[in-house]
Amino acid sequence: MSDGSGVSRGDRNRNARLARLRAAVPVMNPIAGIDLADSKQMVVVTDHESRVLARRVFRRRAWELGAALEWAAARAAAAGFAG
Repeated sequence: MSDGSGVSRGDRNRNARLARLRAAVPVMNPIAGIDLADSKQMVVVTDHESRVLARRVFRRRAWELGAALEWAAARAAAAGFAG
C-alpha cells in the first residue's frame, strides 16, 4: 500500500541508513568504498555527499589491497582532503 508520497519503504530505509552512515563520518574525511570480489576489486573515493572523486579497478585479491588503499589516500589528498 502506498502513502501517496511516491517514496517507498525501501527508499525511506535506504535514506535512513545513509543518514546514519553520514553521521558517523566527519565532513572533513573522504570515504573509500571497496567492492570486494574474487580477483577484481572496484575502489571508489567519495566525499561526504557521495560525490565520486575517483574510481579504479584493481586486479588483485582482496588481501592484496595495500596499493589500492595508497591510491585512494593519494586521490583524496589530491582532492583537498588532509592526509
